[in-house]
Amino acid sequence: MASSFPSSLDAFTNPSSTDAMDSVSVPHATQHADLNDAVEALEAKVGADSSAVTSSHDYKIADHASRLTTLEGRDLAGLVKISTTSIASGASSVTISNVFSSDYENYWIDGFFSLASSTVFVWFQLTGVTGGVYYGNAFYVGNGASGAINNSATSGGSSGLDIGHWRYGSAMHVSRPYTTGYTGVAMLENMDTANMRWGGGHVKSTVQSTGFVLTPNGTTFTDGQITVYGFEGT
Repeated sequence: MASSFPSSLDAFTNPSSTDAMDSVSVPHATQHADLNDAVEALEAKVGADSSAVTSSHDYKIADHASRLTTLEGRDLAGLVKISTTSIASGASSVTISNVFSSDYENYWIDGFFSLASSTVFVWFQLTGVTGGVYYGNAFYVGNGASGAINNSATSGGSSGLDIGHWRYGSAMHVSRPYTTGYTGVAMLENMDTANMRWGGGHVKSTVQSTGFVLTPNGTTFTDGQITVYGFEGT
């Protein structure tokens, strides 16, 4: 018989001590073939090291290729690295594609970038959002002063959320960009050696975005690196 595992459990007939090698009810050769089929089905279910078969245990559990996958029905607290993108000097924008999916509800965007002009800001836009409304609020502290800045609402998707400079490394938490609900954003920004700001916002759109675009307002990047991580959470 061919193995029915893993869709169901196999039912084997065990030979007795009085069964002959050529027994009609439990033929010896059939016993070996059935056992071989079952072992092969078990190996396929467990998976080889670094398996790319998504249904295998190795793929679901193992930490390989800088990726920690999730066990069925459980959330893992660790960040899962999805991509790292270097920003070329002179680039007028950078698009980070295919990083948001149904695999995770939450994402951590970490990195830095520098601009050719220090007096402008960078728009954060979700790909595919052309009719949404971006709302943002931020607060700053530095150089002996503090206050509220960047209180804005931008419609039409032509601009986005102002995420400033990120010159000395900053991070963003993006919540549920791939779902059909609104997307939330929280941000911590190190603007320079004497200033920092923090804040957040949301995008009023039901588009399932798979990535985002960073666009300097009237200038270009001089360098930078952006890493995206996925993680579970409520």
